[in-house]
Amino acid sequence: MGLTFSGLLPHPPIVVPAVGRGRGAECRRTTDACRSLAAELVASRPERVILVSPHSPRQVGAFGWWGGERLRGDLGRFGAEESAVDLPVDEEYLAVLHSSATQLGLRTWSIRERDLDHGAVVPLWFLCEAGWRGPTTVLSLPWPGDEGRGDRELTLFGRAVADSAEQLAGAYSLVASGDMTHRGSRDAPGGYHPRGVEFDALFEELVGRGALDELGDIPADLREHAAEDVVSSSVLVAAAHGFSPREHEVVSYERPFGVGYLVAVFHRGEPLDAPDEERFASFACLPSIARAAVRGWAEGTPYDPPAARGLLETRAAVFVTLRQRKTGELRGCIGSLSPGTESLVAEVVDRAIAAAANDPRFPKVRSEELDELSFEVNVLEPPEAIDGPDELDPERFGVVVKDASGRRGVLLPRIQGIDSVAEQIDIARRKAGIARGAELFLERFRTVEVHEEEIG
Repeated sequence: MGLTFSGLLPHPPIVVPAVGRGRGAECRRTTDACRSLAAELVASRPERVILVSPHSPRQVGAFGWWGGERLRGDLGRFGAEESAVDLPVDEEYLAVLHSSATQLGLRTWSIRERDLDHGAVVPLWFLCEAGWRGPTTVLSLPWPGDEGRGDRELTLFGRAVADSAEQLAGAYSLVASGDMTHRGSRDAPGGYHPRGVEFDALFEELVGRGALDELGDIPADLREHAAEDVVSSSVLVAAAHGFSPREHEVVSYERPFGVGYLVAVFHRGEPLDAPDEERFASFACLPSIARAAVRGWAEGTPYDPPAARGLLETRAAVFVTLRQRKTGELRGCIGSLSPGTESLVAEVVDRAIAAAANDPRFPKVRSEELDELSFEVNVLEPPEAIDGPDELDPERFGVVVKDASGRRGVLLPRIQGIDSVAEQIDIARRKAGIARGAELFLERFRTVEVHEEEIG
């Protein structure tokens, strides 16, 4: 199946909303970009994810990986213990990787009985928010020897990472975790150095033109002046796909707090065909796209959604629902029965903003409300005409109720408190303003309902 996606995610805990709180607005572009990239990665439908963290424990001359049965960690050190990840360790993959690395003469070791570092937790938190739950590997880098030997070993191990994944059934995705300069301003955590910004500009330029094979050639003194931790993890990931980018993209760059944060796509794999029964498997990313679209609208900063690729290129009707997180009360819901845009991504963006701005039952959503709201997306299959109520089930099907004049009411399935077909039809009838006793024409439809994961 091969590589579906690879890219770079930064790891400052402050970009996770529960950590950032009041200061999160200063790095909002990075938060939104991390969500977009995570959504796209999950939408590419990998069966395993491999992440390289520069903050994982190291040994001299040996590559490491987190062993055991589960990968667990949280951001409790940063005041957000609830922002946690808990994923299965990809033991099958690690057995193959150990063999591949040994054949290449590379030393490896297993990290056990420790919680994940923030260099792993932050990127994985965004992936989990986008719906990732599958087998996961977190790799650590060695303490380097001389620079040339270190770069050669990074490239060798990168190839072992890919070759091991290719030996197993199923697709895979790769993530490099890393931050750029830590010395980009007078109040930066690493102190200030004027060449820090120079490093960021060079790194971003190389990624932007797809020159991934030149990342390892950045001069050692420039890397040291920048106090970066992004090059080695990026070189390893880029080496895994032969330094050959496909549809690469710099998604976002900013330098709040004197630290450079780059979000980038290194490689997008060929879109995968999905059988009918699996064609909605990647829709877990849609609520995060809806949230980012509404945030951009509410804050007056236009949202640039992830490219619609693979299953997200599908044209489909959607309903986007906003609810009060604590009570579950409705805060807005807008949708349609047929698609009006060129892709599922564009449809979700359009309907999300409409639900926040144009639901006549509620005032417009304000930006300060967003952290108190949850987002749901229903992706609809085309409605089908039915002969009568006995073909309905409020848990399985939504309903369209029409009369001879063309009035039409729609009700989604699985609405709390609606337990009978009679209730479902009656509520849809009243929504359409159809008189009691009028002749009704019924249609039913299925949906895939995607709920947003709890956000810190």
